[in-house]
Amino acid sequence: MVEITSAYKSTADASCERLAKNQRVRRNVPNGGRLRMDRQLPFLCVFRSGADSAAAGTDLNHQLVTTEAAYLFASGEPSHDEGLTYLVDQIRGAMQEHFGLFLLIEVTVDDTLAFDFQISSVDESFLPSTLDVMEKELSAIQVGDRPARVDRSTKCETILSRGLSSDSSGTTHCSICLRVRPFYLDGDSGKVFPLVLQRLRQQLARAYRRAVAEFTSGDEKPSDTHHQTFGPSALVKAARVVDKQLCDVSDSFDYLLQVTPTNADRIRDHYCKDADNELLPLQYRHLPYHPNLLKRRLFSIEIERVEDPTLAFLFWEKQDEIDRQLTSLRDLHLPETTIGDHPQYSNFLSSSLQLYGGPEDPLVELATAILERSKKGARASTGLCGKEDVTATECVNATQLAAAAREEIRYYQKQMCEFSPSVEISKTIASGIMVSKDRLLISDSINISAARVGPLLHHEIGTHLLTYFNGRCQPFRQLSAGLAGYDELQEGLAVLAEYLVGGLTVSRLRTLAARVIATDLLVSGTPFAKVVDTLNERYGFKNRSAFNTTLRVFRGGGLTKDVIYLRGLRNLLEYLAAGHDIEPLYVGKIGLQHIPYIQELRRRGIITPPKLLPRFWDDPKCRERLEAVRGKSVLNLTDTD
Repeated sequence: MVEITSAYKSTADASCERLAKNQRVRRNVPNGGRLRMDRQLPFLCVFRSGADSAAAGTDLNHQLVTTEAAYLFASGEPSHDEGLTYLVDQIRGAMQEHFGLFLLIEVTVDDTLAFDFQISSVDESFLPSTLDVMEKELSAIQVGDRPARVDRSTKCETILSRGLSSDSSGTTHCSICLRVRPFYLDGDSGKVFPLVLQRLRQQLARAYRRAVAEFTSGDEKPSDTHHQTFGPSALVKAARVVDKQLCDVSDSFDYLLQVTPTNADRIRDHYCKDADNELLPLQYRHLPYHPNLLKRRLFSIEIERVEDPTLAFLFWEKQDEIDRQLTSLRDLHLPETTIGDHPQYSNFLSSSLQLYGGPEDPLVELATAILERSKKGARASTGLCGKEDVTATECVNATQLAAAAREEIRYYQKQMCEFSPSVEISKTIASGIMVSKDRLLISDSINISAARVGPLLHHEIGTHLLTYFNGRCQPFRQLSAGLAGYDELQEGLAVLAEYLVGGLTVSRLRTLAARVIATDLLVSGTPFAKVVDTLNERYGFKNRSAFNTTLRVFRGGGLTKDVIYLRGLRNLLEYLAAGHDIEPLYVGKIGLQHIPYIQELRRRGIITPPKLLPRFWDDPKCRERLEAVRGKSVLNLTDTD
């Protein structure tokens, strides 16, 4: 026992020495325990394992506190009482000297508890509002299909809290005792329900931090300090390792490039000349890896070692998305199956629907409204797969567009030296221009109106490449690889950029709407030729445009990605109409659904504001249009043609 107490005292001395310099503390304590303090903080969350546990770290219940920037989990054996009390008391004294106050949150697990949670304090009169906040947050936790039941006791019964209740001067120390019924464990076997525990940890983290924020606010109402600033501020080694491993797997392939046909031009020429409108087989780049072997690497990543629940959630989400992408690439362009007389979705299309979703009814209605409203002004077809009606002086070819792109890139390089994309003219991409990570690919056959050059560069360079390099400047590498489901917001931002610089024409918006209609027809089982005819005859698209739009959605066996352009624009406008700021959206490749997580990580200092903003940011006219767009719908967005 003397030896154990001595070890705790040694840990206390070393920890307080580092905390005095506001340095990070990572220390092992006897019998598998662990102390972590990111920095000087006015609180500590403590968990003591059961006395019958072989070691503190083997008791998974300790994960109830490891979400926090200041935690200690240790053995519950009586022989550790004296040393543990000394360690906590020394940390309390050091932090109270710095902050003037200190809150101990001691967590225990009790499977006999009649409630889901029970909270109490040594002296409730010292922190009634803190207990009120804790009770409110715990009551918001879902236990199965009901809100949690919380009991507020008047007596704190833990040995540690009693031992620290006062010192020789009579000063009372603030503590909260939280007892948890382990509803995340199987009552018979004691095995953990991992998803239940994962969700509980996220919600407990919010409860801890809001209680601490209330505790530190004193008489200031409301507190100037956001509760999320009390979360971990460091991307620790385990998180950095997982971040890198996920990025390495993600960077092993370019999903969009792999599903882009390499023979699109030849297929279009043959289709236009063939009287039966026969569609030749699409050809794709060979996969330079075996999808299942990449999956083995993917699922060997130990995300469960990441203590931070926010980072862990983003990692799990990305792992699931990469898995779906690899599954779809394995099934690339496999034929549809048939059950009886009914054709079934191809495996690729099924994966695509999981990745991007399908065109929901409101989106189809919006697309239809756009096309019907603008149909009267649409130009009729000039012939089978005819070229656009522009003169040679109005056209920009691949070489000219590449020169304009390099000039635009030089502008951004002056703002941020890390901005270093390459520009390549390619013979094997179906779309006229696309971004692949840090590369801008331009089709050698591209021939566009000069008026489209500016908006196109704002779309590809000022959005896709800008967010990629902003993400690369972050310590959290997922922001360059892209969080799960980032594509929709990316395309929404890119199309909005076209509008802000005055280049979102009616014909451009019609193209985005046509992609939704074509995808809807694809999902409903409409044949390729019928989709082309529908766009041509019902909605007034030239055969060439109708063919290109249809080919985009039929590639691979059915790619529903093209619904995200219009959906992303619609959802972004709703986001802006709610009064939100657009600046955080350029921090990297994220989705609107990630905004709460991104804002939390920014407040905690794990990620920083975007280093680079779009070129239009400094243009007063564009900023005026940005403010004016709040409250506009997609239907009244265009004002040029």
